[in-house]
Amino acid sequence: MKRFVLGSVALAAMVAGPAMAADMAVKAPAPAVSYYDWTGVYLGASIGWVRPEVTREYPGAAVAILAGPTTGFVPGLSSTSNANDTIYDVHAGAQVQWGWLILGAEAGYSAGFREMQSTTLLPNPPFGGCGLAGCLAFNKITNIFTAGPRVGIAWDRWMFFGTGGYAAASIKGQYACASGLATFSGPGSALCAPGGGIGNFGGSTWNDGWFAGAGFEYMIYKGVLVDAILGAEYQHVDVSSKTAFADLGANTFTQKAKVDMARARLTIKTHAWSFLQ
Repeated sequence: MKRFVLGSVALAAMVAGPAMAADMAVKAPAPAVSYYDWTGVYLGASIGWVRPEVTREYPGAAVAILAGPTTGFVPGLSSTSNANDTIYDVHAGAQVQWGWLILGAEAGYSAGFREMQSTTLLPNPPFGGCGLAGCLAFNKITNIFTAGPRVGIAWDRWMFFGTGGYAAASIKGQYACASGLATFSGPGSALCAPGGGIGNFGGSTWNDGWFAGAGFEYMIYKGVLVDAILGAEYQHVDVSSKTAFADLGANTFTQKAKVDMARARLTIKTHAWSFLQ
């Protein structure tokens, strides 16, 4: 009889155990962490500070040695001008994210509010013709174009990137007297040349080169189709020398430029790029 009672209790426990376990509350799994996806195409604009430096070289100009009856020449004369300006740009690109790594490409067009104008006083001799006012090298960089890859590291809404590649700049140079500086090449400008001649001695070039930079971005708003991103970036541009004006004489000059710029960026990025998901 005792064995029968013990067996009945054990059987009841075996039957009731699974049913009781089924009625017990089960803790829900922790929700998956959602990270921001940087994949997409984007378009934006920026504004900031720029410091251009234009170097002008005069392969045909020479400093006359006035001592004695012999006139000699010292080649390799050059001048450098720089100034500060406010710069703006428009940029567009595309990028793809794999884990924490982001690979993409971007192109941008930049220009200065004052056309990145800069001047420097030229040596006399050989440059003259302006009297006490002095003869100036007057330079502009009217626009800059950049295009190249970007490599980024993502940390949720933050992204830190480096970039570099091809750069080009449109440079304009002219000889000018200080009294005619305001009009650059307009009517009535007092333009001067080596030896004191007056004329329109100027030229423009499209200079090729390279750029490198780095920056960061932060996603401030996530929408249904597009996101808003703020960021900051520094870029250095270096373009090689090209001949701007050549007359086979002392007026010939070439020009090249270096540009440093720091800008704040606002970018609109789409995440409706389904074929890359």
